[in-house]
Amino acid sequence: MQVFYYKKVDINYVSQRLGHSNIETTYKYYSHVIKELREEEEKLTIETFENM
Repeated sequence: MQVFYYKKVDINYVSQRLGHSNIETTYKYYSHVIKELREEEEKLTIETFENM
């Protein structure tokens, strides 16, 4: 499973702090944040390759 960070905080850590029994619960309720992270990663990847 890919590790996601939001504002430099591991989503797995967030899941534990929220008391979720598993990371899937966190993904279910915070998928909008994870989608935002993926979009930002894609943008940064494209910019990196364009600047090579």
